[in-house]
Amino acid sequence: MGQTVAKNSKPQYLYLVLLGGFILAIWLGSKMFALPSVQSPGMASNCDLNQQSCTVDMGEVSLSVDIQPRPVRSLTPLNYRVSINGTSASKVIIDLQGSEMYMGINQTELTADESSPGAFSGQGELAICTTGEMLWRLTVSAETAAGPINTWFEFRAK
Repeated sequence: MGQTVAKNSKPQYLYLVLLGGFILAIWLGSKMFALPSVQSPGMASNCDLNQQSCTVDMGEVSLSVDIQPRPVRSLTPLNYRVSINGTSASKVIIDLQGSEMYMGINQTELTADESSPGAFSGQGELAICTTGEMLWRLTVSAETAAGPINTWFEFRAK
């Protein structure tokens, strides 16, 4: 009756190690696949697309984005204009993503403006957000003679 049964503690340590590894993998994955929270070199700082066109300089190349009409509103037809100076571009795509929640795929391939070299334009609209106002990230991707360009701008829309 006074017999003590020794428990095997190895499985408990194995579970703790596996649990710790799983938590670490989730944490690293969320950092790796999250949108950047700091300004990247390609983002135009201190620029509000609701107030003006925005320009980012990348060495010899500059890229400007304009959205009309202002202020930018959801479910309103929008006119996009991108101008690239310092190199020639063959293809320009605008991708709009909600920064605070997923709003679906919203990409527009812009058309070259034959009368203005380096200028591209197109039309689109923003999906409506149920919270009333949304922070959007507009990413411009361009194929140019100087190589691919990827830059982004953030703005709020109601």
